Amino acid sequence: MIERLRGILAQKTPLLAIIECGGVGYGVNVSARTGEMLPSEGSELTLLTHLVVREDSLTLYGFLDMQEKELFLNMIEVTGIGPKMAQRILSSISPSDLLSLIAMEDSAGLSKIKGIGKKTSEMLVLALKDKALAISASSGDSSVAMPFAEQEAILALHTLGVKDPGAKKAVEKAAEILGKSADSGKLIAEALRHL
Repeated sequence: MIERLRGILAQKTPLLAIIECGGVGYGVNVSARTGEMLPSEGSELTLLTHLVVREDSLTLYGFLDMQEKELFLNMIEVTGIGPKMAQRILSSISPSDLLSLIAMEDSAGLSKIKGIGKKTSEMLVLALKDKALAISASSGDSSVAMPFAEQEAILALHTLGVKDPGAKKAVEKAAEILGKSADSGKLIAEALRHL
């Protein structure tokens, strides 16, 4: 298996990176989020990879961090989700937000992601709930361990366009002021004052 590639980013598109390693250009499929974070062409780049072997093709998928790769690997084990759909999901939502939705068993929130229907969202929750907590813990993502109201408030700020770490810090500050028993509505209102 090809687990990692380090080389020069020869060419990039929103969903593909061509990395030249030892005179060979490897085409690596990436999520749109990873594609946005790629350095400029000609820069050195290291991507974690997963090789999908099919009867008629060998396809490399690339990830900037272990959390995204672990999520991808866990999603493709779920019935009905192949590598392309997993990549599409990771293009639509950050790994930490996806982990939060799964950990909170928010099937409705998951089904709002393009390409995920009600049945698939329920299967994701069933198959990955325990793994979502483990992936978050191993990557140091503490948001999944937060109280439910705080997680809801962070997700609400994300939908308003506030990115991490700003959203997380604002909600933590709001929880500090209002106390851990505050509901998500009060936390959101207070967090907006601290942005």
